[in-house]
Amino acid sequence: MTIGSELTAARERAGLSVEQLSAATRIRTGLLVAMEADDFSRCGGNFYARGHIRSIARVVKADPAPLLASFDEAYPPTEPDRARRDERIEPRKPRLHPVRPRWAVVVGAILVGLMGWGMVRLFTLPSDVEANASRTASPTPAVTTPAAKPTPATPPSPKPRPPAKPAPAAKVVVVLKASGEGSYVTLRNYYGEKLFQGLLGTGSTQTVTYPGSIRVSVGSLENLVITINGQKVAPKSERFMITPTGAIQKAP
Repeated sequence: MTIGSELTAARERAGLSVEQLSAATRIRTGLLVAMEADDFSRCGGNFYARGHIRSIARVVKADPAPLLASFDEAYPPTEPDRARRDERIEPRKPRLHPVRPRWAVVVGAILVGLMGWGMVRLFTLPSDVEANASRTASPTPAVTTPAAKPTPATPPSPKPRPPAKPAPAAKVVVVLKASGEGSYVTLRNYYGEKLFQGLLGTGSTQTVTYPGSIRVSVGSLENLVITINGQKVAPKSERFMITPTGAIQKAP
């Protein structure tokens, strides 16, 4: 009996249809049909195929060990699959690009400064000529004027205070640690953008830091230990939302 036939027999013994099994395991109906037909190429590799087999065995209440042994015998794992799994789990680091000087802006600023200096010299040159001419003219009688009365000095106006800097946005730190048989996990922000998606194997840990709400969807909640901002939590649903303050809410 092939691994696909064993999966079909286990599902029928549990009295489940393909659609019911898909709803319970969150595996697409088309992928379940392909797996029961011994087509595991659509699983994305042996690592993910083994995870799907564990999820199916958990729902139909079957022992996953014989099913995994049959799968490993028919589809032995390869090194490229392991490397691809490690590459998907490891978060990508942001690339830093060196800042290049903008020479056009620098040259433009120098030209503007030179033009301003030339305009100042152009308009102040006649005043210099008139001042030299007045020095060479005949002296005029001096006229004395009464000294002006001193006016009380006004206190200097207080300097305006700089506006207060806005407080930095609160960041949520979520740590997922897999236990038991592991679980498939998806984390998205409020707008649906993926922050992390993958299957966490036994003993693996994934940390996600994001300054905003995080929507979480897990396959096996009992196989995960979840910590939010250093506090261990126990969500009641496999789909929930974490607010920027670290509180857990029902997923929309």
